[in-house]
Amino acid sequence: MIMTVPPNKPEDVSARRSHGTLAFLLNHGAPIIFAGLLWYVLWWGHSPELQTVDAAMWHVSWVGVIALLYVALQARAILAQPRSGVTHAMIEILISLLPLFVVVYAFVDWMRGANLLSVFQVIVMVQATMASLIDVVIFTWFSMSLSRLSVHTLDVR
Repeated sequence: MIMTVPPNKPEDVSARRSHGTLAFLLNHGAPIIFAGLLWYVLWWGHSPELQTVDAAMWHVSWVGVIALLYVALQARAILAQPRSGVTHAMIEILISLLPLFVVVYAFVDWMRGANLLSVFQVIVMVQATMASLIDVVIFTWFSMSLSRLSVHTLDVR
């Protein structure tokens, strides 16, 4: 008996595209969004003028929460990545460098005197640098270790 596969319906193709886009954003969207937020804070001057120390501390703590959320989303992406190939890992590493490039560029601009930053913006830079370095250094090492162990496990079978 010969079985034929029905042709793809336009709904099936669009559903696969939307699923692919959603999967890409879940796996790689956090660095892009984080880099966009950093760009907004560091170049478009989001520097609140708060009157009390308590209000300033709350504002800075939200920056820390966003940085921790970024790190958590990146940890989830590393654990969910496929183990079979290195393509996904390389894409993850390159996209993870994006927020770090934004911070380094802002730092160089600040040191040259081209972009005067407030204390709040400098704190954002420091917190973003720490979150990005955790992502790039630790999560890259973890991803490569998982990939190496997975390849080793496949060879043993």
